[in-house]
Amino acid sequence: MYVLGIDGGGTKTTGIVADEFGNVYMHAVTGRSNPNTLQQEEFEEVICGLVRELKEQDDATFNQLSICFAGIAGVGESGRDAEVAALLARELPAGTKVIVRNDAFNALYSGTLGGPGIVQIAGTGAVTLGINEKGDTARSGGWGYLFDDEGSGFYLGNEALKAVFRSFDNRGPTTSLTERVTEYLAVQNIPDIIGKVYGKEHPRSVVAPLGRLVLQEAQADDEVSKGVVEKACVEMMHSIEACHRRLFDSNHTTSIVLSGGVFTDADLFAGRFRELAQHSLPNAVFQTSKVPPVGGAVLAGLAEALTTVAPKFASRLNEQLQERVTP
Repeated sequence: MYVLGIDGGGTKTTGIVADEFGNVYMHAVTGRSNPNTLQQEEFEEVICGLVRELKEQDDATFNQLSICFAGIAGVGESGRDAEVAALLARELPAGTKVIVRNDAFNALYSGTLGGPGIVQIAGTGAVTLGINEKGDTARSGGWGYLFDDEGSGFYLGNEALKAVFRSFDNRGPTTSLTERVTEYLAVQNIPDIIGKVYGKEHPRSVVAPLGRLVLQEAQADDEVSKGVVEKACVEMMHSIEACHRRLFDSNHTTSIVLSGGVFTDADLFAGRFRELAQHSLPNAVFQTSKVPPVGGAVLAGLAEALTTVAPKFASRLNEQLQERVTP
């Protein structure tokens, strides 16, 4: 079975055509595709351009597509699923089943390989999404950086700035984040940080990258940074538990996938999550992704078609994608 998987986000959009054995027949990458941040014409150009590029690579296989699963950032919130599905259907062979969901589903299936579970995403933003054996879904968090997104890069970076200013005012303990933040933002004095945060760039773009500094300093044993990471773990655990209560029995052996740039060093979080889950989710299994998000989109399509995935799907897909992106 040939499946078109699409992973669309705020930075880039990737599409592949693959089968249940993990063989990759087509691969293309284009620009960002969040429909909430693009004009309609721009969005259509990205999506249609991606599909046409894939078709040009292997027209014969493309015309045998059975299903397309497109996980695109911002789609669920905007309620534009049907609109995007109709756009894709116009570009695909007649009879191709088209499913459009939020890109969090790609992240989930990239870890569970098409099975039920929960994904905790923590990148620039953060959100928790789960699906059970019956197909019921639940979401928690991710309602925007101004008042939510606990555990995200922005959240960590914002907490870092709070700690730096508290230390500067003698309202809080000293922290190695002071030196790291001033160096990163290329300022000599703490008050100069204000001009950087409220400058030409959107504050979110300035603050979110500071999250990496928090993780690095936490690993270097800075007490303030460790406290920020601990607080983030607790908040994300609340979100995971909220999804779990709506989908699974408390003793269910649930795969919890940790996805996103904040989890680059997943060991920093996984151990603490296991401790926090001892009583509420005693059988939860915390893990990272096994394939890229676009592979998760293919797996989502195969799951929708009730097609069994080959045992070596993940290793085969990763191998072939690596060959395509490495010169």
